[in-house]
Amino acid sequence: MLKSPFDVALAVSLAVLPLLLVIWLFVFGRTWAEARRARDADIRLALAADLGLSPRELGSLTTVGLFKLREQAAFDDLTGVLRRAAGIAALEREIARARRQKSALTVAFVDLDGLRQANDSRGHAAGDSLLRDMATTLKTGLRGQDLVLRYGGDEFVCVLPDTPSDAGGDKLRQIQTEAGRSGLAFSLGLAELERSDDVVSLLGRADRELYDAKARRSGIQNLHPEGRRDQNGRRRVPA
Repeated sequence: MLKSPFDVALAVSLAVLPLLLVIWLFVFGRTWAEARRARDADIRLALAADLGLSPRELGSLTTVGLFKLREQAAFDDLTGVLRRAAGIAALEREIARARRQKSALTVAFVDLDGLRQANDSRGHAAGDSLLRDMATTLKTGLRGQDLVLRYGGDEFVCVLPDTPSDAGGDKLRQIQTEAGRSGLAFSLGLAELERSDDVVSLLGRADRELYDAKARRSGIQNLHPEGRRDQNGRRRVPA
């Protein structure tokens, strides 16, 4: 029995409550679906930009397909390590993480010795084999969390998170010694992340160390490594 206006209001509220719940779920579902579509569109556009795809090409691929394409595009076909662009992006993330966590980060430039001679004397198949061996040696010798990227030609970059330069140098020199026993030779230069570094300055210091190491081995004097790369990262030959 409804004996008071309060009882009537309560009864009406209870009767309307399921309808309100249905309306809320409908609105929430539409809002969530719209947000998901917008997020998916943003992801697809970002992936397409990474892969250099046009809007027409984008329309024929699913988000999952785009992720697969980006994963395939991130790795060097010959050596299986990260390509330069993908590796630099990963290094930038590691720099940001090292700064957040106040942890050490070391990068190493690695230059495969004898690639040109192998190409000239035994053909490019022999040179490709050397590059694959170099990549495998680095990946096998380093930790799972370390990154290896092919910077270009005969050059690789190793990214060693949570590692100071002295420990990183010890590890890479150990790999260098072991590789030498099987006839694989390479030169290296290291740099540890400093407060003022960005990705360019960090790689630049590692590259200068590499160049100085090669100069010391060959007995070349009075080199100026700062000027030996052009704006595209290609090595310049000193005059």
